[in-house]
Amino acid sequence: MLERNTDFEGDLPSMNQNIDVPHHVNTFWQCHAGTWDTRQPQRLLVIAQRSELATIDVLETLFLLDIKHLTCVENTLIFDRQRGLIKTKLTTRQIMMNYAGRLGLSGTQLIKQLAGELGLSKHKLPVIHGDAILMPLSTAKRGTTSWYNRHYLKHIEAQGFMTALVYDGQITIQVDMSERVATRQLAKAGQLQAALQEHHRRRLVPDQSVPSMADTDHEMMQSYTDQVLKHFGILALPGEISCLTRRFFGKL
Repeated sequence: MLERNTDFEGDLPSMNQNIDVPHHVNTFWQCHAGTWDTRQPQRLLVIAQRSELATIDVLETLFLLDIKHLTCVENTLIFDRQRGLIKTKLTTRQIMMNYAGRLGLSGTQLIKQLAGELGLSKHKLPVIHGDAILMPLSTAKRGTTSWYNRHYLKHIEAQGFMTALVYDGQITIQVDMSERVATRQLAKAGQLQAALQEHHRRRLVPDQSVPSMADTDHEMMQSYTDQVLKHFGILALPGEISCLTRRFFGKL
């Protein structure tokens, strides 16, 4: 008997706001409709597409399944709305470290700082960027673990001792985690996301003691900074770029 849980939606008002205009969902998910049981990765490996240079798109990647314990060359299965099911030799740790390393000002250190300020546990902290919130199923400090994305998540359902993550696009992933733990983790992630947004909002407030600069100079510097960050593959929100240019010109 499935028990739908939307208790956390009151604490996370932006969850369904993530689903504005649904993006294209790969027909793979329609051809293989049903619940995906992450406890049986061997069955998933057979139908997954191999990729040697797999990366994640935080707006489309729903789940990273750690399969390092299996006797196969692959270490991770990637559930992606647009690309389907992908298998790769890269571990979940390698994939997440590569992604988190590109976040710059919104990286794990800032999340850890905000968790401390809010009095939240620093155990199993999420990686947040914009609407995307990637959360580990277990601690990833000393090894690999699976990760799930709150983006496109509609609700969760209790399935015995497990939990079904029901995503937009009729994609349901069953994970080895209790509904109670999932609800608590989602609420915590929502608090951190709100704190992160407030952190960036505060930094955007102009310093009245700094003389105003020409709008054209500001726009040119902001555009140049954006191009440099993209060139080096560093992810940054517009607010972060604006904050940096304000601070830079304020010191001239």
